[in-house]
Amino acid sequence: MNSVVESEIGQVDRILILGWGLIGDLFIRIPLIEALKDRFPHAAITVVVDPPSVAVLENHPACDQVIAFSREKRPLIKYVARFVALALRLRNADFNLCINLYCGGSSPWITWLSNADIRISFDHTPALRWSNNLMVPRPSFCNNWTLDFARMLRPLGISSNKILRGAHFYCSEEAKHFAKALLLSRGQQLIAINLGAGADEKRWPVARFVELAMKVNHGYGIRPLVFTNPGMESLADEFVEQYSGDVVHVPLLSLDKVAALMQHCDYVISGDTALMHLAFALKRPTLVLFTHTRPEPVAPVGVHYVSCFVEGHCETDPCGNLMGTVDIPLDEVYRQFCNLVRFTSNVNDGLQVSLKGKKNDQ
Repeated sequence: MNSVVESEIGQVDRILILGWGLIGDLFIRIPLIEALKDRFPHAAITVVVDPPSVAVLENHPACDQVIAFSREKRPLIKYVARFVALALRLRNADFNLCINLYCGGSSPWITWLSNADIRISFDHTPALRWSNNLMVPRPSFCNNWTLDFARMLRPLGISSNKILRGAHFYCSEEAKHFAKALLLSRGQQLIAINLGAGADEKRWPVARFVELAMKVNHGYGIRPLVFTNPGMESLADEFVEQYSGDVVHVPLLSLDKVAALMQHCDYVISGDTALMHLAFALKRPTLVLFTHTRPEPVAPVGVHYVSCFVEGHCETDPCGNLMGTVDIPLDEVYRQFCNLVRFTSNVNDGLQVSLKGKKNDQ
């Protein structure tokens, strides 16, 4: 069915991207959106996402329109009404190119109903094969996930070496002003701490976060800034109760405002969650506790980043690699944080020397 010709690709000026999934899933796909904008600079790009993910792209210069579509099927009559409305809206937009980066659920139907001239996806299901006219063999996803998804863009003349392993996030001016006002009197260095995780068994204990924050404060004089996670508000309260020093306790905020505050932090500590991907996108020096998932699929480039990962003994991922365990020793986490500080300082010192050299040459 790969009947698309080069002349059709050259005429692309309206691009539809199906990008459903968790917030972290969308961050992994952002480099592809950026690469598409570079390949088709005059094209208008529309991305369909789950409602919570709108904030990831609403200020991104590579994205011209973000459409929120909830995949919640209860009550069914409302879902059908939303589905029909979305299909009609996309069909009327007359897209040249549709790229299905979600691949599951009803996305093949949306792809087909969009009536885009070029429809790209992987080829691993019958539904994807009949709904698309330009297909790419599905990769194993045993390597970096961004680069695996990037294979879908090869027929468009976008090679994998043009894809950055790392997204970008853009804060609104309102969020920047909010963060500046909140932290106006905070002269001390800050370390952002994200306590949340998808499930209780994947969460490093709050008590260990507290001990780590105390060691960091004692060793470096850095004060913790603790984010509040939706549905897990008690974690931040627990941290504040146990920590003996001064804490910046951040209430539940929009992703935009969280990002603006994170930009003021010198370091970030997080598990493998949406805020980890946000820290990567903001290029903040980040220490990640991989308590279940492995670091290799999401490891970014262009970010000062270290990981803490201890293999478990039983559970394996689809590629046969051992998954992690939540039992990561405190001393190991602190050691890795010291490595992050040292690495970041060395790079910054080297940059300052380089800039001084250029100034003297002028």
